Amino acid sequence: MCGMATTTLDLVTGAGARSVSAAVVPPGGGALTYGELSTLVGQVGTALRHNDKALVLCAGDRDLPTVLAYLAALRLGHTVAFLPATAEVLSAYRPDFVVPAPGGHDDLTAAGYRPTGESPVGTTVFRRASAGPHAPISDETALLLTTSGTTGSPKAVRLSYSAIADNSRAIVEALGITAAERAATTLPITHAYGLSVLNSHLIAGASVVLSDSPPLALATWDRLARTGVTSLAAVPTTYAAFGPSHVNLLERTAIRTMTQAGARLADELTTRLARMMQRRGGRFFAMYGQTESTSRMAVLDPADLPERLGSVGRAVPGGVFTIAPGPSHARAVPGEGAVRYRGPGVMLGYASRREDLARGAEVDVLDTGDLGYLRDGYLYLTGRTKRIAKVLGVRTSLDDLERTVERPEHPTAVIADDDVVYLVGAGDAAVHEQQRRQLADSLGVPSRHVVLRQVDRLPRTPGGKVDYRALAEVIGRSGGGAEQLASTVRPGT
Repeated sequence: MCGMATTTLDLVTGAGARSVSAAVVPPGGGALTYGELSTLVGQVGTALRHNDKALVLCAGDRDLPTVLAYLAALRLGHTVAFLPATAEVLSAYRPDFVVPAPGGHDDLTAAGYRPTGESPVGTTVFRRASAGPHAPISDETALLLTTSGTTGSPKAVRLSYSAIADNSRAIVEALGITAAERAATTLPITHAYGLSVLNSHLIAGASVVLSDSPPLALATWDRLARTGVTSLAAVPTTYAAFGPSHVNLLERTAIRTMTQAGARLADELTTRLARMMQRRGGRFFAMYGQTESTSRMAVLDPADLPERLGSVGRAVPGGVFTIAPGPSHARAVPGEGAVRYRGPGVMLGYASRREDLARGAEVDVLDTGDLGYLRDGYLYLTGRTKRIAKVLGVRTSLDDLERTVERPEHPTAVIADDDVVYLVGAGDAAVHEQQRRQLADSLGVPSRHVVLRQVDRLPRTPGGKVDYRALAEVIGRSGGGAEQLASTVRPGT
Protein backbone atom coordinates (compact mmCIF):
# COMPACT_ATOMS: atom_id res chain seq x y z
CA MET A 1 0.00 0.00 0.00
CA CYS A 2 0.99 3.61 -0.50
CA GLY A 3 2.07 5.24 2.73
CA MET A 4 1.01 8.73 1.69
CA ALA A 5 -2.71 8.60 0.97
CA THR A 6 -4.92 10.42 3.46
CA THR A 7 -7.71 11.14 0.96
CA THR A 8 -9.03 8.33 -1.20
CA LEU A 9 -12.20 7.30 -3.00
CA ASP A 10 -13.39 3.73 -3.41
CA LEU A 11 -16.19 3.61 -5.99
CA VAL A 12 -16.42 -0.19 -5.72
CA THR A 13 -16.59 -1.29 -2.09
CA GLY A 14 -17.69 2.19 -1.05
CA ALA A 15 -20.86 1.83 -3.08
CA GLY A 16 -22.52 -0.38 -0.50
CA ALA A 17 -23.55 -2.82 -3.23
CA ARG A 18 -23.77 -6.53 -2.46
CA SER A 19 -20.56 -8.30 -3.50
CA VAL A 20 -22.60 -10.74 -5.62
CA SER A 21 -24.40 -7.95 -7.55
CA ALA A 22 -23.38 -7.25 -11.14
CA ALA A 23 -21.03 -4.27 -11.47
CA VAL A 24 -19.40 -4.17 -14.91
CA VAL A 25 -20.12 -6.05 -18.13
CA PRO A 26 -16.93 -5.99 -20.25
CA PRO A 27 -16.96 -6.51 -24.02
CA GLY A 28 -17.26 -10.16 -24.95
CA GLY A 29 -17.63 -11.37 -21.39
CA GLY A 30 -20.10 -12.00 -18.64
CA ALA A 31 -20.83 -9.56 -15.85
CA LEU A 32 -18.24 -9.00 -13.15
CA THR A 33 -19.75 -8.83 -9.69
CA TYR A 34 -18.78 -6.08 -7.26
CA GLY A 35 -16.73 -8.65 -5.36
CA GLU A 36 -14.87 -9.74 -8.50
CA LEU A 37 -14.38 -6.15 -9.60
CA SER A 38 -12.95 -5.23 -6.21
CA THR A 39 -10.46 -8.08 -6.43
CA LEU A 40 -9.30 -7.04 -9.89
CA VAL A 41 -9.00 -3.40 -8.81
CA GLY A 42 -6.83 -4.50 -5.90
CA GLN A 43 -4.59 -6.54 -8.20
CA VAL A 44 -4.10 -3.59 -10.56
CA GLY A 45 -3.36 -1.48 -7.51
CA THR A 46 -0.28 -3.56 -6.77
CA ALA A 47 1.27 -2.25 -9.99
CA LEU A 48 0.48 1.33 -8.93
CA ARG A 49 2.19 1.21 -5.52
CA HIS A 50 4.25 4.32 -4.86
CA ASN A 51 5.91 5.96 -1.87
CA ASP A 52 4.17 9.26 -2.58
CA LYS A 53 0.89 10.42 -4.04
CA ALA A 54 1.32 9.65 -7.74
CA LEU A 55 -0.07 10.88 -11.03
CA VAL A 56 -1.54 8.07 -13.12
CA LEU A 57 -2.19 8.93 -16.75
CA CYS A 58 -4.91 6.76 -18.32
CA ALA A 59 -4.79 6.99 -22.11
CA GLY A 60 -7.53 4.45 -22.85
CA ASP A 61 -11.29 4.82 -22.96
CA ARG A 62 -14.21 2.52 -22.15
CA ASP A 63 -12.08 -0.62 -21.96
CA LEU A 64 -11.79 -2.78 -18.84
CA PRO A 65 -8.05 -2.18 -18.26
CA THR A 66 -8.60 1.59 -18.22
CA VAL A 67 -11.58 1.33 -15.88
CA LEU A 68 -9.63 -0.92 -13.49
CA ALA A 69 -6.65 1.46 -13.46
CA TYR A 70 -8.94 4.45 -12.81
CA LEU A 71 -10.70 2.74 -9.91
CA ALA A 72 -7.44 1.42 -8.45
CA ALA A 73 -5.73 4.80 -8.57
CA LEU A 74 -8.61 6.53 -6.75
CA ARG A 75 -8.67 3.77 -4.15
CA LEU A 76 -4.95 4.32 -3.49
CA GLY A 77 -5.32 8.08 -3.21
CA HIS A 78 -3.49 8.84 -6.46
CA THR A 79 -4.51 11.41 -9.07
CA VAL A 80 -5.87 10.16 -12.40
CA ALA A 81 -5.31 12.12 -15.62
CA PHE A 82 -7.53 11.23 -18.56
CA LEU A 83 -5.14 12.75 -21.07
CA PRO A 84 -3.52 11.50 -24.28
CA ALA A 85 -0.02 10.08 -23.84
CA THR A 86 1.52 12.56 -26.27
CA ALA A 87 5.06 13.90 -25.94
CA GLU A 88 3.64 17.32 -25.01
CA VAL A 89 1.45 15.96 -22.23
CA LEU A 90 4.14 13.63 -20.86
CA SER A 91 6.62 16.50 -20.76
CA ALA A 92 4.17 18.90 -19.09
CA TYR A 93 2.88 16.55 -16.36
CA ARG A 94 5.63 13.93 -15.96
CA PRO A 95 3.14 11.26 -14.81
CA ASP A 96 4.53 8.64 -12.44
CA PHE A 97 2.53 5.92 -14.18
CA VAL A 98 1.01 5.59 -17.64
CA VAL A 99 -1.70 3.09 -18.46
CA PRO A 100 -1.85 3.12 -22.26
CA ALA A 101 -4.82 2.33 -24.41
CA PRO A 102 -4.78 -1.38 -25.26
CA GLY A 103 -2.05 -1.89 -27.86
CA GLY A 104 -0.90 1.73 -27.71
CA HIS A 105 2.36 1.74 -25.73
CA ASP A 106 5.05 1.66 -28.44
CA ASP A 107 6.50 5.11 -27.68
CA LEU A 108 6.45 4.99 -23.89
CA THR A 109 9.83 3.26 -23.55
CA ALA A 110 11.48 5.97 -25.61
CA ALA A 111 9.77 8.55 -23.36
CA GLY A 112 11.44 7.11 -20.27
CA TYR A 113 8.83 4.62 -19.01
CA ARG A 114 9.23 0.94 -18.22
CA PRO A 115 6.50 -1.72 -17.93
CA THR A 116 5.83 -2.99 -14.43
CA GLY A 117 4.50 -6.28 -15.74
CA GLU A 118 1.10 -7.54 -16.73
CA SER A 119 -1.80 -6.90 -14.39
CA PRO A 120 -5.26 -8.54 -14.63
CA VAL A 121 -7.16 -8.75 -17.91
CA GLY A 122 -4.33 -7.37 -20.01
CA THR A 123 -3.72 -4.16 -18.08
CA THR A 124 -0.17 -2.95 -18.69
CA VAL A 125 1.18 -0.29 -16.36
CA PHE A 126 4.28 1.76 -17.25
CA ARG A 127 6.32 3.43 -14.51
CA ARG A 128 8.53 6.48 -14.96
CA ALA A 129 12.11 5.20 -14.92
CA SER A 130 13.68 8.46 -13.74
CA ALA A 131 14.49 8.56 -10.07
CA GLY A 132 14.44 12.36 -10.05
CA PRO A 133 12.41 14.42 -7.58
CA HIS A 134 8.64 14.10 -7.75
CA ALA A 135 6.71 17.37 -7.83
CA PRO A 136 4.14 17.17 -5.00
CA ILE A 137 0.41 16.82 -5.61
CA SER A 138 -2.27 18.36 -3.41
CA ASP A 139 -3.94 15.77 -1.23
CA GLU A 140 -7.35 16.90 -2.54
CA THR A 141 -6.61 16.38 -6.23
CA ALA A 142 -8.21 13.23 -7.62
CA LEU A 143 -8.77 13.80 -11.32
CA LEU A 144 -7.65 15.77 -14.36
CA LEU A 145 -10.08 16.11 -17.27
CA THR A 146 -9.90 18.17 -20.43
CA THR A 147 -12.77 20.37 -21.49
CA SER A 148 -14.26 20.13 -24.97
CA GLY A 149 -12.21 23.14 -26.02
CA THR A 150 -8.86 21.81 -24.77
CA THR A 151 -8.83 18.25 -26.10
CA GLY A 152 -5.25 17.29 -26.96
CA SER A 153 -3.88 20.25 -24.98
CA PRO A 154 -2.11 19.90 -21.62
CA LYS A 155 -4.67 22.27 -20.02
CA ALA A 156 -6.99 20.34 -17.72
CA VAL A 157 -9.56 20.82 -14.97
CA ARG A 158 -8.48 19.77 -11.46
CA LEU A 159 -11.22 17.89 -9.58
CA SER A 160 -11.26 16.63 -6.01
CA TYR A 161 -12.31 13.31 -4.50
CA SER A 162 -15.23 15.03 -2.77
CA ALA A 163 -16.29 16.64 -6.06
CA ILE A 164 -16.51 13.23 -7.73
CA ALA A 165 -18.37 11.65 -4.82
CA ASP A 166 -20.71 14.54 -4.05
CA ASN A 167 -21.63 15.24 -7.67
CA SER A 168 -22.22 11.53 -8.31
CA ARG A 169 -24.53 11.28 -5.31
CA ALA A 170 -26.39 14.42 -6.41
CA ILE A 171 -26.96 12.85 -9.83
CA VAL A 172 -28.12 9.60 -8.25
CA GLU A 173 -30.70 11.52 -6.24
CA ALA A 174 -31.83 13.76 -9.10
CA LEU A 175 -32.30 10.87 -11.53
CA GLY A 176 -33.50 8.32 -9.01
CA ILE A 177 -30.75 5.82 -9.93
CA THR A 178 -31.16 2.54 -8.05
CA ALA A 179 -29.14 -0.65 -7.90
CA ALA A 180 -31.53 -2.11 -10.48
CA GLU A 181 -30.31 0.27 -13.19
CA ARG A 182 -27.84 -0.72 -15.89
CA ALA A 183 -26.15 1.99 -17.99
CA ALA A 184 -24.00 1.71 -21.10
CA THR A 185 -20.83 3.67 -21.87
CA THR A 186 -22.25 5.30 -24.98
CA LEU A 187 -20.05 8.34 -24.25
CA PRO A 188 -16.27 8.58 -23.69
CA ILE A 189 -15.29 8.21 -20.04
CA THR A 190 -12.39 10.54 -20.77
CA HIS A 191 -14.89 13.41 -20.64
CA ALA A 192 -17.05 14.59 -17.76
CA TYR A 193 -20.50 13.44 -18.92
CA GLY A 194 -19.44 9.93 -19.88
CA LEU A 195 -17.32 9.48 -16.75
CA SER A 196 -20.19 10.65 -14.54
CA VAL A 197 -22.39 7.90 -15.96
CA LEU A 198 -19.82 5.36 -14.77
CA ASN A 199 -19.29 7.06 -11.39
CA SER A 200 -22.95 7.64 -10.54
CA HIS A 201 -24.01 4.11 -11.40
CA LEU A 202 -21.18 2.50 -9.44
CA ILE A 203 -21.80 4.72 -6.41
CA ALA A 204 -25.48 3.67 -6.57
CA GLY A 205 -24.54 -0.01 -6.66
CA ALA A 206 -25.92 -0.32 -10.20
CA SER A 207 -24.11 -1.87 -13.19
CA VAL A 208 -22.38 -0.57 -16.31
CA VAL A 209 -21.98 -2.16 -19.74
CA LEU A 210 -18.65 -1.26 -21.35
CA SER A 211 -18.93 -0.46 -25.05
CA ASP A 212 -17.07 1.94 -27.32
CA SER A 213 -19.03 1.43 -30.53
CA PRO A 214 -20.88 4.42 -32.07
CA PRO A 215 -24.11 5.14 -30.17
CA LEU A 216 -26.32 4.86 -33.26
CA ALA A 217 -24.71 1.74 -34.74
CA LEU A 218 -26.78 -1.41 -35.10
CA ALA A 219 -24.13 -3.36 -33.17
CA THR A 220 -24.50 -0.96 -30.25
CA TRP A 221 -28.25 -1.42 -30.07
CA ASP A 222 -27.90 -5.16 -30.33
CA ARG A 223 -25.57 -5.06 -27.32
CA LEU A 224 -27.93 -2.73 -25.42
CA ALA A 225 -30.74 -5.24 -25.93
CA ARG A 226 -28.69 -8.36 -25.12
CA THR A 227 -27.19 -6.96 -21.92
CA GLY A 228 -30.41 -5.53 -20.50
CA VAL A 229 -29.35 -1.88 -20.47
CA THR A 230 -31.97 0.33 -18.79
CA SER A 231 -30.37 3.79 -19.16
CA LEU A 232 -29.01 5.60 -22.21
CA ALA A 233 -26.91 8.79 -22.12
CA ALA A 234 -26.25 10.81 -25.27
CA VAL A 235 -25.49 14.26 -26.65
CA PRO A 236 -27.84 16.31 -28.88
CA THR A 237 -26.19 15.25 -32.16
CA THR A 238 -27.01 11.62 -31.35
CA TYR A 239 -30.62 12.35 -30.46
CA ALA A 240 -31.02 14.55 -33.54
CA ALA A 241 -30.12 11.52 -35.68
CA PHE A 242 -32.49 9.24 -33.74
CA GLY A 243 -34.86 8.11 -36.48
CA PRO A 244 -37.73 5.62 -36.94
CA SER A 245 -35.33 2.68 -37.19
CA HIS A 246 -33.87 3.55 -33.78
CA VAL A 247 -37.36 3.85 -32.31
CA ASN A 248 -37.98 0.31 -33.51
CA LEU A 249 -34.65 -0.84 -32.03
CA LEU A 250 -35.55 0.86 -28.76
CA GLU A 251 -38.59 -1.44 -28.47
CA ARG A 252 -36.22 -4.42 -28.23
CA THR A 253 -34.42 -2.98 -25.21
CA ALA A 254 -35.21 -2.51 -21.53
CA ILE A 255 -34.29 1.19 -21.67
CA ARG A 256 -36.54 3.25 -19.42
CA THR A 257 -34.31 6.29 -18.84
CA MET A 258 -32.71 8.62 -21.37
CA THR A 259 -30.48 11.52 -20.39
CA GLN A 260 -29.06 14.38 -22.45
CA ALA A 261 -26.31 16.91 -21.79
CA GLY A 262 -23.30 18.35 -23.60
CA ALA A 263 -25.09 21.09 -25.54
CA ARG A 264 -28.50 22.67 -25.97
CA LEU A 265 -31.26 20.41 -27.30
CA ALA A 266 -33.89 21.97 -29.56
CA ASP A 267 -37.31 22.34 -27.94
CA GLU A 268 -39.00 20.35 -30.71
CA LEU A 269 -36.61 17.43 -30.22
CA THR A 270 -36.95 17.58 -26.43
CA THR A 271 -40.74 17.33 -26.77
CA ARG A 272 -40.53 14.42 -29.21
CA LEU A 273 -38.10 12.41 -27.04
CA ALA A 274 -40.06 13.09 -23.85
CA ARG A 275 -43.28 11.88 -25.48
CA MET A 276 -41.54 8.82 -26.91
CA MET A 277 -40.23 7.80 -23.49
CA GLN A 278 -43.54 8.60 -21.81
CA ARG A 279 -45.34 6.22 -24.19
CA ARG A 280 -43.08 3.38 -23.08
CA GLY A 281 -43.41 4.24 -19.41
CA GLY A 282 -39.94 5.74 -19.26
CA ARG A 283 -38.34 9.12 -18.58
CA PHE A 284 -36.31 11.64 -20.58
CA PHE A 285 -34.05 14.03 -18.64
CA ALA A 286 -32.60 17.16 -20.20
CA MET A 287 -29.57 18.30 -18.19
CA TYR A 288 -26.86 20.95 -18.01
CA GLY A 289 -23.29 20.51 -16.89
CA GLN A 290 -19.65 21.42 -17.37
CA THR A 291 -16.33 19.73 -16.77
CA GLU A 292 -15.55 22.54 -14.33
CA SER A 293 -18.41 21.30 -12.14
CA THR A 294 -17.30 17.63 -12.43
CA SER A 295 -20.42 16.94 -14.46
CA ARG A 296 -24.07 17.86 -14.31
CA MET A 297 -25.31 20.94 -12.46
CA ALA A 298 -29.01 20.96 -13.40
CA VAL A 299 -31.68 18.39 -14.25
CA LEU A 300 -35.12 18.99 -15.78
CA ASP A 301 -37.57 16.50 -14.33
CA PRO A 302 -39.81 14.93 -17.03
CA ALA A 303 -42.82 15.94 -14.92
CA ASP A 304 -41.95 19.59 -15.64
CA LEU A 305 -42.62 19.16 -19.34
CA PRO A 306 -44.12 20.79 -21.31
CA GLU A 307 -44.59 23.65 -18.83
CA ARG A 308 -40.85 24.25 -18.45
CA LEU A 309 -39.86 23.49 -22.03
CA GLY A 310 -36.68 25.38 -22.86
CA SER A 311 -35.32 25.18 -19.32
CA VAL A 312 -32.38 23.00 -18.29
CA GLY A 313 -34.13 22.46 -14.96
CA ARG A 314 -33.27 23.04 -11.33
CA ALA A 315 -29.86 22.74 -9.70
CA VAL A 316 -28.94 19.24 -8.55
CA PRO A 317 -29.32 18.62 -4.79
CA GLY A 318 -26.90 20.86 -2.90
CA GLY A 319 -26.38 23.21 -5.84
CA VAL A 320 -27.40 26.85 -6.26
CA PHE A 321 -27.52 29.04 -9.37
CA THR A 322 -27.22 32.81 -9.23
CA ILE A 323 -27.33 35.40 -11.99
CA ALA A 324 -24.65 38.11 -12.03
CA PRO A 325 -24.40 41.12 -14.34
CA GLY A 326 -23.32 40.02 -17.81
CA PRO A 327 -22.52 41.60 -21.17
CA SER A 328 -25.41 43.66 -22.49
CA HIS A 329 -26.87 43.08 -25.93
CA ALA A 330 -29.90 44.11 -27.94
CA ARG A 331 -31.67 40.75 -27.68
CA ALA A 332 -31.29 40.24 -23.90
CA VAL A 333 -34.18 38.68 -21.98
CA PRO A 334 -35.41 40.44 -18.80
CA GLY A 335 -33.36 39.18 -15.87
CA GLU A 336 -30.64 37.76 -18.10
CA GLY A 337 -27.06 37.73 -16.86
CA ALA A 338 -23.98 35.63 -16.26
CA VAL A 339 -24.79 32.20 -14.79
CA ARG A 340 -22.84 31.26 -11.68
CA TYR A 341 -22.96 28.01 -9.74
CA ARG A 342 -22.07 26.89 -6.25
CA GLY A 343 -22.50 23.29 -5.26
CA PRO A 344 -21.26 19.70 -5.37
CA GLY A 345 -18.52 19.19 -7.92
CA VAL A 346 -17.09 22.69 -8.42
CA MET A 347 -13.49 22.33 -9.58
CA LEU A 348 -10.34 23.13 -7.63
CA GLY A 349 -9.00 25.07 -10.62
CA TYR A 350 -7.05 24.50 -13.84
CA ALA A 351 -3.69 22.92 -14.54
CA SER A 352 -1.29 23.02 -17.47
CA ARG A 353 1.77 21.31 -15.93
CA ARG A 354 2.85 19.06 -13.07
CA GLU A 355 3.69 21.98 -10.76
CA ASP A 356 0.05 23.17 -10.90
CA LEU A 357 -1.05 19.98 -9.11
CA ALA A 358 0.43 21.21 -5.83
CA ARG A 359 -2.21 23.94 -5.63
CA GLY A 360 -5.39 23.44 -3.63
CA ALA A 361 -8.87 24.87 -4.14
CA GLU A 362 -8.92 28.16 -6.05
CA VAL A 363 -12.61 28.29 -7.02
CA ASP A 364 -15.58 28.76 -4.74
CA VAL A 365 -18.29 29.99 -7.10
CA LEU A 366 -18.07 28.80 -10.69
CA ASP A 367 -18.51 31.39 -13.44
CA THR A 368 -19.95 29.12 -16.12
CA GLY A 369 -19.37 31.48 -19.05
CA ASP A 370 -23.05 31.08 -19.93
CA LEU A 371 -25.82 33.65 -20.09
CA GLY A 372 -29.25 32.87 -18.72
CA TYR A 373 -32.04 33.73 -16.30
CA LEU A 374 -33.98 32.10 -13.48
CA ARG A 375 -37.75 31.66 -13.30
CA ASP A 376 -39.15 30.06 -10.13
CA GLY A 377 -35.82 28.31 -9.56
CA TYR A 378 -35.63 26.93 -13.11
CA LEU A 379 -32.62 27.92 -15.19
CA TYR A 380 -33.00 29.03 -18.81
CA LEU A 381 -29.83 29.44 -20.88
CA THR A 382 -29.67 32.10 -23.57
CA GLY A 383 -26.09 31.90 -24.84
CA ARG A 384 -22.41 32.22 -24.09
CA THR A 385 -20.80 35.41 -22.82
CA LYS A 386 -18.12 35.05 -25.51
CA ARG A 387 -20.77 34.81 -28.23
CA ILE A 388 -21.84 38.46 -28.09
CA ALA A 389 -20.86 40.27 -31.32
CA LYS A 390 -21.30 43.76 -32.68
CA VAL A 391 -23.14 43.87 -36.02
CA LEU A 392 -23.36 47.34 -37.61
CA GLY A 393 -22.83 48.91 -34.20
CA VAL A 394 -25.42 46.78 -32.37
CA ARG A 395 -24.32 44.17 -29.83
CA THR A 396 -26.25 40.93 -30.34
CA SER A 397 -26.17 37.33 -29.16
CA LEU A 398 -25.10 34.90 -31.86
CA ASP A 399 -26.64 32.03 -29.90
CA ASP A 400 -29.96 33.84 -29.88
CA LEU A 401 -29.71 34.30 -33.65
CA GLU A 402 -29.17 30.54 -34.03
CA ARG A 403 -32.34 29.83 -32.05
CA THR A 404 -34.26 32.32 -34.21
CA VAL A 405 -33.76 30.21 -37.34
CA GLU A 406 -33.38 26.80 -35.70
CA ARG A 407 -34.58 23.74 -37.62
CA PRO A 408 -33.26 20.46 -36.14
CA GLU A 409 -33.34 18.66 -39.50
CA HIS A 410 -31.25 21.43 -41.11
CA PRO A 411 -28.37 22.12 -38.68
CA THR A 412 -26.88 25.60 -38.75
CA ALA A 413 -24.40 27.72 -36.83
CA VAL A 414 -23.93 31.47 -36.71
CA ILE A 415 -20.64 33.36 -36.43
CA ALA A 416 -19.77 37.00 -37.13
CA ASP A 417 -16.82 38.98 -38.45
CA ASP A 418 -16.51 42.72 -39.11
CA ASP A 419 -20.19 43.58 -39.55
CA VAL A 420 -20.90 40.36 -41.46
CA VAL A 421 -22.94 37.52 -40.00
CA TYR A 422 -22.17 34.08 -41.44
CA LEU A 423 -24.86 31.41 -41.44
CA VAL A 424 -23.07 28.07 -41.81
CA GLY A 425 -25.45 25.31 -42.86
CA ALA A 426 -25.16 21.55 -43.22
CA GLY A 427 -28.61 20.81 -44.61
CA ASP A 428 -30.75 21.79 -47.59
CA ALA A 429 -29.26 24.88 -49.26
CA ALA A 430 -32.69 26.23 -50.21
CA VAL A 431 -33.83 26.02 -46.58
CA HIS A 432 -30.65 27.72 -45.44
CA GLU A 433 -31.26 30.55 -47.89
CA GLN A 434 -34.66 31.08 -46.28
CA GLN A 435 -32.94 31.13 -42.89
CA ARG A 436 -30.36 33.62 -44.15
CA ARG A 437 -33.09 36.04 -45.23
CA GLN A 438 -34.89 35.49 -41.92
CA LEU A 439 -31.69 36.41 -40.08
CA ALA A 440 -31.27 39.61 -42.10
CA ASP A 441 -34.88 40.59 -41.35
CA SER A 442 -34.46 39.78 -37.67
CA LEU A 443 -31.32 41.90 -37.44
CA GLY A 444 -32.80 44.68 -39.56
CA VAL A 445 -29.66 44.85 -41.71
CA PRO A 446 -29.18 44.83 -45.50
CA SER A 447 -29.16 41.32 -46.93
CA ARG A 448 -25.50 41.56 -47.94
CA HIS A 449 -24.51 41.60 -44.26
CA VAL A 450 -25.72 38.01 -43.77
CA VAL A 451 -23.72 35.48 -45.80
CA LEU A 452 -24.45 31.78 -46.25
CA ARG A 453 -21.66 29.23 -46.18
CA GLN A 454 -22.69 25.68 -47.02
CA VAL A 455 -20.75 22.76 -45.49
CA ASP A 456 -21.11 19.00 -45.62
CA ARG A 457 -21.03 18.83 -41.82
CA LEU A 458 -20.74 21.16 -38.87
CA PRO A 459 -17.50 20.54 -36.96
CA ARG A 460 -18.17 19.47 -33.39
CA THR A 461 -16.23 19.01 -30.19
CA PRO A 462 -16.08 15.57 -28.51
CA GLY A 463 -18.94 16.76 -26.29
CA GLY A 464 -21.19 17.35 -29.30
CA LYS A 465 -21.06 21.15 -29.30
CA VAL A 466 -20.45 23.13 -32.48
CA ASP A 467 -16.74 23.90 -32.84
CA TYR A 468 -16.95 27.62 -33.55
CA ARG A 469 -13.18 27.97 -33.65
CA ALA A 470 -12.98 25.56 -36.56
CA LEU A 471 -15.82 27.39 -38.31
CA ALA A 472 -14.01 30.69 -37.86
CA GLU A 473 -10.95 29.19 -39.52
CA VAL A 474 -13.05 28.00 -42.44
CA ILE A 475 -14.27 31.48 -43.25
CA GLY A 476 -10.84 33.01 -42.72
CA ARG A 477 -11.28 34.72 -39.36
CA SER A 478 -8.06 33.18 -38.03
CA GLY A 479 -5.00 31.68 -39.59
CA GLY A 480 -3.99 28.04 -39.60
CA GLY A 481 -6.08 24.88 -39.38
CA ALA A 482 -8.60 25.82 -42.05
CA GLU A 483 -7.39 23.00 -44.25
CA GLN A 484 -8.98 20.42 -41.93
CA LEU A 485 -12.46 21.51 -43.01
CA ALA A 486 -11.82 23.40 -46.23
CA SER A 487 -12.79 20.37 -48.26
CA THR A 488 -16.26 20.42 -46.71
CA VAL A 489 -17.06 23.99 -47.72
CA ARG A 490 -19.12 24.65 -50.81
CA PRO A 491 -19.72 28.08 -52.35
CA GLY A 492 -22.51 29.96 -50.62
CA THR A 493 -24.60 32.99 -51.34
